Amino acid sequence: MRTNSQLSSKVVRGLSKILGQEFVTFWLEQAGSTHSTDRCLAQVVRIDRETADAVSLWLRPNALFAGFEAGQHVNLSVTIDGVVHTRSYSFSNAPTEGGLLRLTIKQTPTGLVSRYAVNQLEVGTVVELGDAFGEMTLAVTQPNLQPNLTEQRPTMLLLAAGSGITPMISLIEQLEARGWPADVTLMSWARNPEDVLFDSTLKAKTNEHFRYVRLLESSANVAEGDLAGRPSAEQFAAVAGSLDNTDVYACGPDGFMTALRGILGDTPKSFHAESFTPMALNVDENAEVKTFTVTLSKSNRIVEVSNNKPLLKALQEQGINPPHGCGMGICNTCSCEKLTGTTQNMQNKSVCGTNNTALRLCINAAQGPVSLDL
Repeated sequence: MRTNSQLSSKVVRGLSKILGQEFVTFWLEQAGSTHSTDRCLAQVVRIDRETADAVSLWLRPNALFAGFEAGQHVNLSVTIDGVVHTRSYSFSNAPTEGGLLRLTIKQTPTGLVSRYAVNQLEVGTVVELGDAFGEMTLAVTQPNLQPNLTEQRPTMLLLAAGSGITPMISLIEQLEARGWPADVTLMSWARNPEDVLFDSTLKAKTNEHFRYVRLLESSANVAEGDLAGRPSAEQFAAVAGSLDNTDVYACGPDGFMTALRGILGDTPKSFHAESFTPMALNVDENAEVKTFTVTLSKSNRIVEVSNNKPLLKALQEQGINPPHGCGMGICNTCSCEKLTGTTQNMQNKSVCGTNNTALRLCINAAQGPVSLDL
């Protein structure tokens, strides 16, 4: 039996052949429909206020959404004042039979999309989603580096700071749905109690296989069971003991992640991490600033860019806005083919002079004349 979604998709495809895809797409968007022949659209069906500056968006995607794994994230595109903006957010729920998706977004002072989501976005709004991505999952793709949830009861330590809690909630819901096949401890850092996302939910989930520890920056706000201060070896020793046989999952700002790596080193059995702020780009302040030409083959344009800026930023400054997402070199949304030329990765300083290769615009800078398939 065909579902209504399948029938509607067939109708949309038929109308697109008769009337033209652009015409049909335009009127579907005007009607607030999520039906599309080539775009994964989703409707906001519910908005939960989590804290004063954070909301959870519940989304119902159309049939083109390919699904996700707990711990992954997705590019969300919204239209603000007629301009489409794309940002990457973690799923904050585990996959469900109902197919609803939850993205929890915390407002940042300079975050255009996060401020819009928290203060202006309304139920009924249609947004666009990319494919899910990210490797901080429970999938056993590397048996020696991830917990085996089918043959043993592993020990897992989840570490989160601020909105880094969102993928942890996704993982926790997945583990709960499987009947807690691991002994799990979550350590969640925040500045104040009112900033803690999903606090009451996590407290309610506590059981013999799941422990929740809240850590606050200010000791003045510490309640019974809380710890105070930023990550330290003493905290890990008090909460988790030895980590030799522990699988660690961590998410937070880049500074938080750097601190964790310095404290934990190679001690954990495995370490799975993602930062939700871009890794710092290495700019040599003493290096000579040079200008090179970038040829955009598809749009038949030639522009000049400097060697000390990522190509994405350099192109945007000249009114050229290629598809992009996370801005961290993770999601590959900004990736395009470099036809010719030499570029340098501004995170690890590696240089690539190979032609006809994929290039992530957000983290690579021109080191000579470059030709792009844009």
